[in-house]
Amino acid sequence: MNEPPTAATRQLRWWPLAAAVFLGTLGGLSFSLVKGPVYTADAYVVVVPGTPGGTVQAVNFAQVYSRIATQPAILSLALAGGSPADGERLRRAVRASASTDAPMVGLSASAPGPQESADRANVVATALIAYANHRATATGVRLVSFAPALAPASPSSPPPPLSAAVGAAAGVLVGGLACLVPPIPLPARQRRRIEPWPAASRQGAL
Repeated sequence: MNEPPTAATRQLRWWPLAAAVFLGTLGGLSFSLVKGPVYTADAYVVVVPGTPGGTVQAVNFAQVYSRIATQPAILSLALAGGSPADGERLRRAVRASASTDAPMVGLSASAPGPQESADRANVVATALIAYANHRATATGVRLVSFAPALAPASPSSPPPPLSAAVGAAAGVLVGGLACLVPPIPLPARQRRRIEPWPAASRQGAL
């Protein structure tokens, strides 16, 4: 027959929640402090059709150029023959997207510093424009700069307090699930081994 849980047993069952919240908060705060702030800058280029009424063609080419914006052919132009490591670093830092109803390509670049993020977005935008315009005769469209990237005033990454709060929330979820797991009862033989002798048995033994 199982004994009802005592107050001490009920308190011990909540220790995974407290530990998970503490570790989650510490982990979120540490990650934010170690990684440091991240800045993001955006540059935009627009596709101009070579003939009147070529808006649909321009929109389609915007989709195409958004897909190749971070390819080695574009990044080699952006880095002017830099090392493969530099190209890979730039590829991971830049994201390209295109609208489905407008002939525009957006380039979003991240970096540890605000000016560096703007420089990355602008250098890729310039390389993409040069690459596309070199093939304008064959494609029938050209790229022009619509809005160059400017150095952001504040980081796009969450501040340390917010990272700590996210870690604490994750700890609450994990710890709460751990507390909901019922304890595994010990077999009767093991319970008899760890249970203390009754008082009458101890007196008889003495």
